This record gives sequence, structure tokens and C-alpha cells, in this order.
Amino acid sequence: MHFSTVTAVAFAVAPQLASAHFLFPHLMLNGLRTGAFEYVREHDFGFMPHNNDFINSQDFRCNEGSWRHRREPKTAQVTAGRDTVGFNLHLDFGIYHPGPVTIYLSKAPGDVRDYDGSGDWFKVYQLGTMMPWNGTDQGWLTRDKKNFQFRLPSEIPAGQYLMRIEQMSVHPPYKQKEWYVQCAHLNIASNYNGRAPGPTIRFPGGYKISDPAIQLDSWAKPPPTFAPMPGPLLWPN
Repeated sequence: MHFSTVTAVAFAVAPQLASAHFLFPHLMLNGLRTGAFEYVREHDFGFMPHNNDFINSQDFRCNEGSWRHRREPKTAQVTAGRDTVGFNLHLDFGIYHPGPVTIYLSKAPGDVRDYDGSGDWFKVYQLGTMMPWNGTDQGWLTRDKKNFQFRLPSEIPAGQYLMRIEQMSVHPPYKQKEWYVQCAHLNIASNYNGRAPGPTIRFPGGYKISDPAIQLDSWAKPPPTFAPMPGPLLWPN
């Protein structure tokens, strides 16, 4: 598998830097961690996060430069309602920054290797805070977690999909956030013939700076007691 110069350098950095910023290069498939970028699109931004203006960019779909790497990953063969999928961080580190993790699916019109993610996305996984939440970093269920896995819902039409993971770090001062995004390739077998998954959003456009999740001030005094999740409701909700 091809590794870009940026990524090669990033994987060689000191562990303390690698644990501060992160990648999601591994697809998790039925509890097993696949190779780095074996099924996940590489991007050209290394470990570095993007700030809030990133949500208005087309790169918010799968990260900056990922389109150049679209034909490199394999496409995982999975079955709706049976297989467990997800993502694992680089070097088996856990997420150091507090904040929610969400995973979306978007069906490609054909070969997922040629799909830019410009279509509809629906949310299939999310992980936020303990309930009730005491407003601390330690109250995030994502903190120190290294992989995020879920069973594919049965209610997914057959086809090839981009699967997108997003972590929104809430630690920067006040309402500024940091964003980490990556996409994997899935070919989903399914007998589902029901209504289309939804609600759906598009990237960019699906998130706004005014959204409650992005407006969350993790440094507020007194501390917040509720952390809204970004994006629409889960499918099936």
C-alpha cells in the first residue's frame, strides 16, 4: 500500500505527538484491525486537525487530498445486519482530545473508488458523553478509546459506500473546534427493500457554525451539563 511522504513522516513522530493528534487509517472488520490504509483512503493532512472553517470545504467529506488516493484502498465486502465495522486509530493510540465521534455512510452511484462523497450521508454511529455529564473532559466516552465499532444495520440498501468517521475535538478555547476526518470503502450486501435511510445531510452544507454541537463552550463557567451531538439523528433511529 502506498504511503505519502506526509504520512510516512507522521507515523515516525514521537509517541507524545502522535497521541495528541491522530489518524484513523485502520478499518475494523468483525473485531479485527486491517492494515493501515488497506481499506481507508489516505489523505495529505497528516495528523493535523482542521478548524471550524473546514466544515464549509469539500474536503470535509474525506479530508484534504483524499481524492488523489481514492483508487488505492481495497473495498471491504460486508453484509448488512451481520458484520461489524468501524475504525481504529494509528499505532493503537487512544483519542486524547475530548469530543464526539460520529460515523456516516454515503452510497456511491457506482464504483466507490470513483465517488467523491457529494451525495447524501446518513449517520449510523455516534458516541458522546456520559449521562448525566459533569462538563469535564473525562466525561466523554470517546476519551482514550482506540477503536469505534458497530454492527451494520439491516436497514441499508445493497451497494458500495463511503464510510466516514469524524471526531470533533472540543478542547480549543471557547467555541472553536478541531476536526479529524477519514473515509473507508465498503461493498454492502443486503436484502433490504424498505424506505431510504435518513435523515440525510451533505458535506459541505450539513453543518453550520451556529449548530448547538459546534457552539458548545467546553470552557464555560459554570460547566455545561449537556453536549449535543453534531449532525442528524441516527439511522435507523
